[in-house]
Amino acid sequence: MALPDALPVTPSIPAGRVDVADSAIAAVVHSAVMSCYGIVDMAPRTVRSAIGKRLGITSRRRGIAVHVEDGRVLVELSVVVEYGTPIFTVARNVMKTVQFQVERTLGMPVERVDVSVEGLRVSAVAPARGRP
Repeated sequence: MALPDALPVTPSIPAGRVDVADSAIAAVVHSAVMSCYGIVDMAPRTVRSAIGKRLGITSRRRGIAVHVEDGRVLVELSVVVEYGTPIFTVARNVMKTVQFQVERTLGMPVERVDVSVEGLRVSAVAPARGRP
């Protein structure tokens, strides 16, 4: 006895809407940026953020501005890069990494990632042996 051909099953999607908070997008962006080679910190974008940094208040949104327009994500970043690394290459890597992580994690298309390199930082070098 032959079984009847199976009808394709289409999952039903309930009516509704999904909103992703800018702070959630910023958290994904922050993680992506800080994973990039050559990035040492996020630079403050506002006076309030700069004062908070001076007071030791950390924020995952420092240096990140997120805008969502028509379901597409636009990101503006202010970063501090390690002195001696190729700045353009580091910035381009940040752009690609942020786009990939946001699209993969949130399923939202990224229209644009702007990176502003606000400073360079020289890492502390361990003193040579025999020197104080």
